[in-house]
Amino acid sequence: MKLLIIGSGAAGSTAAQFARKANRQAEITVLGNEPYSEYSKCGLPYVIGGAIPNFDELIEFPKSWFQHFKINLKLENEAYDIDPEGKIVKSVSLEDAGEEEHQYDALIIATGASSWIPKIKGAFLEEGRLKEGIFTLRTMDDAKQILKRVEKGKRAMIVGSGLIGMEMAEALSRRGMKIYVRLRTHMLTGMIDEDMAAPVQKGAEELGIHFIPRVTVSEIGGEGKVKYVVLKNLDTEEESEYPADLVIISAGSKARVEVAEKAKCQIGSTGGIVIDKECKTSVKDIYAAGDCTEYPDFVTGKPSLIGLGSIGVKQGRTAGMNAVGRKEEMPRGILNNRTTELFGLEISAVGPTMRGLKRAGIEPIVGKFSGTTLPHYFPGKKVITVKVMADPKDGRIIAAQIVGEEEVHQRINVFATAILREMTLKDFMQLETCYAPPAAPTLDCMTLATDAALMRWRRR
Repeated sequence: MKLLIIGSGAAGSTAAQFARKANRQAEITVLGNEPYSEYSKCGLPYVIGGAIPNFDELIEFPKSWFQHFKINLKLENEAYDIDPEGKIVKSVSLEDAGEEEHQYDALIIATGASSWIPKIKGAFLEEGRLKEGIFTLRTMDDAKQILKRVEKGKRAMIVGSGLIGMEMAEALSRRGMKIYVRLRTHMLTGMIDEDMAAPVQKGAEELGIHFIPRVTVSEIGGEGKVKYVVLKNLDTEEESEYPADLVIISAGSKARVEVAEKAKCQIGSTGGIVIDKECKTSVKDIYAAGDCTEYPDFVTGKPSLIGLGSIGVKQGRTAGMNAVGRKEEMPRGILNNRTTELFGLEISAVGPTMRGLKRAGIEPIVGKFSGTTLPHYFPGKKVITVKVMADPKDGRIIAAQIVGEEEVHQRINVFATAILREMTLKDFMQLETCYAPPAAPTLDCMTLATDAALMRWRRR
């Protein structure tokens, strides 16, 4: 059989890997529109910031890996049309403009996403390109261009205070730049709630990051290249001008579904390709995986765009194995289990934020506790804050957020397991957590936050 995969990122390369494991005879071809084989996009800010020495370190599946497993990798090759009846994909070489046709028995679309750029006065040149000094961060080439600019500039404006925006703020700050962040509401809005974000913002400010609250960008000025950014206050409409040598726009992303639309694949309300548990699209023998897809949220059931590499890899495995005849299924929804480290703090969350829950009509029961990672008497203990949210109807745990200096990431995995198994607050309280003075307290902060929520739920 012939398996064709459009996209050589995390989802596409994982699909190829597991398709080959499941079927040693299949003819597998991967089309990638970048000059690089599969690399960690999540690692890009850390090369810019200097934590990782060079971009080559981010390559996870080199070309030799594809050759070893007899997978035909075609880089700098853009698919632009799909004929689902004839099972043909048309592509063009980005090197020499040569066109090709690729026959398939099964097709996986893993085209990823692109950065969403709001309409800002002065952001674009007449030919439609971004003005010199304005960047988004999506690809390795984006990161390389940003790093070149950093070496010439002293001041940067971050437009967007989400995860990538904050990772870039820290990275550029470590490169010696003065950083301003446009803040509409609070930082990390899609990741954690405002109360949990407060200590993270404090840590950023201690590092020298300047937050400008309740503003939007009305203009990016400069002839041909960035010189200044004009911000407008959302409450007073007063405008202020800030000098800038570099602007990072991190205002969200949109699924790349153009080629999927050519095949008449169903596109959902979020703008992503609709897939089922087997990662099948609405078109026979066409699968999809990664950031170009949408999938239901485990808690709310509402469609959600995929934006995490961990989920893209899980979908890639599922799509790759099913495309060659094996039977794999995704869970009924995504937990959206997420984590990072910023400004000396570890930040993790699973499930919807408070705003996401309220949008779904859920007013959760909340328990919150701040304690330490070790008993109060043991040296080296670190402060950690745990917030847990439960469904008011049955006390089922539906979300959690944790912020602390250490020991955060694996604790959120415990809550992810609880949500997946639909544990109630009472169920969670029966969990035994380990204890030893140099390792863990007798009552973990997870337990104490859950106990606070349980008491509130019982009072209802």
